Amino acid sequence: MDDDTKIFLLHHFVPGLGCVVALTMFASPLQAVLSAKKGKFLGDLNPIPFVAIIANCICWMVYGCLNKDPYVIAANEPGMLLGVFMSLVCYGLADLKVRADLERALICFLLVISSTCIYIALLVQDHADQVKMAGYLAVFILLIYYAAPLSVLAKVIQRRNSASLYWPLSVMSCVNGALWLAYGLAVSDLFVWGPNAVGAALGVLQLLLILIFPASKSEDENQDCQEPLVIGDVDSA
Repeated sequence: MDDDTKIFLLHHFVPGLGCVVALTMFASPLQAVLSAKKGKFLGDLNPIPFVAIIANCICWMVYGCLNKDPYVIAANEPGMLLGVFMSLVCYGLADLKVRADLERALICFLLVISSTCIYIALLVQDHADQVKMAGYLAVFILLIYYAAPLSVLAKVIQRRNSASLYWPLSVMSCVNGALWLAYGLAVSDLFVWGPNAVGAALGVLQLLLILIFPASKSEDENQDCQEPLVIGDVDSA
């Protein structure tokens, strides 16, 4: 394989495919979200990763803009929109405790992101340092995003039931991590290949948990579907 072909594959084909896989990964819980919306019941669906999707995509879009990387930008714009949609749907179906968790997660993520962006814009003069700071932020949020499904690890082990871990998302995390790992190595971007190597490993770990503790129907699913709480009820919490 000649050098031009290698450059095309690693610098263009792989990240282009990575954009498609990233979109598939972000959309992998969409069917479950739409089913929950139709049934008006959240069940075992864990909505916290959807908030992490929003934060993750915003950070990488900032990094991609500063680093002038169109593939990083293209991979995350659709994911941000999907994350917003899925978070809003789950918020409408959740009880007060889950809503409070979503509110805290979203506020914490946005506080960290906005504060960092303000710091970069006003206090960091050198462009290379701006890119580096944005990269550190993106890596931090990305690792949280990859680990977000493991927030229910204790429940999975206790119940010996992986219903709250969504296997298509874990599979896509593995594939997506491998592609961006290859692209990051090709363009010598540690901020891209480093966290994606960890993300692929976390995806494998989630799949192992799913194999060890197969998903089974929750007792809650046998109960009658409940009407979603109205937004105004949050004020009474």
